[in-house]
Amino acid sequence: MQKSNIPNKILKWYDNNKRTLPWRKKTSTKNREYFTLVSEFMLQQTQVKTVIPYFENFIKNFPDLKSLAKSSDQKILKNWEGLGYYSRARNLKKTAIKLIEEFKGQLPKDIEKLKSLPGIGEYTSRSILAIAHNEPYIPMDGNVERILKRVFLLKTNNEISKENLNKKKSFFGFSKRSSDYAQAIMEIGALICKPSIPLCNHCPLTKNCKAFNRKDFLIKSKNKFNKIKYFEANVYRYKNKYLLIKNKKFNFLKNLVIFPMTEITQKTFKYSVHKKINVKMSNMNMKIIINRKNKMKRKKDSLFLDKSNINKYILPSFTKKIFNSLSH
Repeated sequence: MQKSNIPNKILKWYDNNKRTLPWRKKTSTKNREYFTLVSEFMLQQTQVKTVIPYFENFIKNFPDLKSLAKSSDQKILKNWEGLGYYSRARNLKKTAIKLIEEFKGQLPKDIEKLKSLPGIGEYTSRSILAIAHNEPYIPMDGNVERILKRVFLLKTNNEISKENLNKKKSFFGFSKRSSDYAQAIMEIGALICKPSIPLCNHCPLTKNCKAFNRKDFLIKSKNKFNKIKYFEANVYRYKNKYLLIKNKKFNFLKNLVIFPMTEITQKTFKYSVHKKINVKMSNMNMKIIINRKNKMKRKKDSLFLDKSNINKYILPSFTKKIFNSLSH
């Protein structure tokens, strides 16, 4: 396998084909660090095209670290509404506060100090070091993994293990343009080395790629197990208002507003005559019975919301899906 000049090939492709993304705008060092921090939090578990409008709106409302640290949780969550994984927003604020109090408002260049910040783990710390500080790190996201699987034609569970993929990462080498290089590799994975139909005719790595040479593009992935769980959502209505509660019961959507719910058995779900909906959440498929209740008992941490005004409130998409399933 020819390994010569890999960084130059990749960077040449990137310079000619990179996407224009709001967090890539050339700006001051301070802003670059802040833009990288916000975008990396938003991009955890979320696609770029989904993040773009949220990022632009978020930066408009929280233009710097200080404004973010001083803002109320409610305002931050309202600007995060619809992105999901709301713990990211809370951790982002905690990190902003900690950066101001302990690091003079600057992102540390030490990986362990970065990982001490709320919501920053192995991947995000490496992304920040590469992108914001131009340090020689290549973050291992799904896009980078996919390139390596195809370049080396990795198929078995041992071959696609994190340990082996990290060893194979040396294929990329390094560049003095570490910030651009990390983004360039991920960009090729996102735009060219796509999961189902890769655009090999546009790829700078075809001469180095075993998958291309053998025309075997099937990606071996570790099986992700999506749990199926069954719930009953109890809908209490008074005039045009519905009873919601702050979620203290379930691990998902903790402290956010949901309909009163209980977990039920598959058998109960199967034989129920009530309306049913399906909701997918990260690693869980939820099958929900919508049970309309006549008698209403006000509970602690509860509130009544008017269906016509739900956009005024901070509601997870999950709760809105149940609202949308209701007819007057």
